[in-house]
Amino acid sequence: RGWPENQEAFWNAEAFMWGHKVSKEKRELIANELDFLEGNNLDLGCGAYSYIPSVGFDISEKMLAFNDNCIKRVCGNIEEPLPFNSNSFDSVTAVFLLNYVDDYRQLLSQINRVLTSQGYLMVVLYSGNINDWQRQKEVNKFTSDQWLSAIASCGFSVQFYEKEGLWFYKCSKLSIDL
Repeated sequence: RGWPENQEAFWNAEAFMWGHKVSKEKRELIANELDFLEGNNLDLGCGAYSYIPSVGFDISEKMLAFNDNCIKRVCGNIEEPLPFNSNSFDSVTAVFLLNYVDDYRQLLSQINRVLTSQGYLMVVLYSGNINDWQRQKEVNKFTSDQWLSAIASCGFSVQFYEKEGLWFYKCSKLSIDL
């Protein structure tokens, strides 16, 4: 019901085709880039596939049900405060997510809150144009430099690099001297 206008209904429908959206080679590349992450990971907007074992967080119950790499599944809306304690994750991954978040600054602030002081945020975005189907839900289309600036403005030190048409942002929390 409510499809395609309703976010949850749209992404529930996407669950059935998600395995065909990202090639095996791209999935392997992303998994290799995230391989350094250790400890408790929160995968935001994880959909039907997490690249490392994670607490999966997604608006779509159907996507979560298909995700075999979740150690725990939490259904919720990334546009609202995250339902996790402060300093509770060693890492957070946001793969192909930020383009779909209206209030990405609020989300980045929430990520900063739930990360431990030595935690990492890994953001992965596609450098090209997404397909027409998913573009209907896209709300942010920034350059790599605009994303770097936006992430940094929310309290992160950011290392950016590009590989095979993907943008990677390796982010650590800025330490605050008292």
